[in-house]
Amino acid sequence: MKQSRLFHLLFPFIVLSIPWVYLAFIWDDLPARIPTHFGISGEPDQYGSRNSIFIAPVIITIAGLLMYFIMRNIHKIDPKRKYTATTAAVLSKMAVITIIFLCGVSLMVFYWTLKGKVEGLPVLFCFMGLFFAYLGNLMHSIKPNYFAGFRIPWALENEENWRKTHQLASKIWFVGGILIAILALMLNMKAMLFVLFGLLFIMTIIPVVYSYNLYRQSTNQPNNE
Repeated sequence: MKQSRLFHLLFPFIVLSIPWVYLAFIWDDLPARIPTHFGISGEPDQYGSRNSIFIAPVIITIAGLLMYFIMRNIHKIDPKRKYTATTAAVLSKMAVITIIFLCGVSLMVFYWTLKGKVEGLPVLFCFMGLFFAYLGNLMHSIKPNYFAGFRIPWALENEENWRKTHQLASKIWFVGGILIAILALMLNMKAMLFVLFGLLFIMTIIPVVYSYNLYRQSTNQPNNE
């Protein structure tokens, strides 16, 4: 138990330190002026001093640590304590994959800064798709709570509605994530951005509409008592 707690305590610090080790390795190769923003074409359109490279990764690192420890512990204050153990396990897995994803994003930011342009964006989109697919794989295990999943009123107030909504969402997010990962390796950046936002909208709106329809059906059923 102590080893498990120690692992979960050290894990985010170890993973999020990887980009900083990479930065130390490439520091001497960075020019005095580095790109601080990239346009949709992938070319830099804003520049700053070399020290400005710290801004985005510092924000990502701090936000990642906060998200990790909040997700690991927030179930303790969830009003729906009925599924505390299950909720904690799922949120823990989400916290771990989120830290890994943010580590990858920080590495890509450092790499783009070193190269002076955006390269390997399909890899990032592919990674993002797999991230969504993994979240989808967890959704069917999420029990009613106020912090993770589709926390819409009619699902939170009805366990059957919640269960069916998240069973559907699990399939949609898994398939959608895999589709994003595949298309990321086939489409150009502009087309991929359009597809990404379109698929995310579909992956979000379908479970919400489905859950609402379940609610409407349940309220329209005749009272047999």
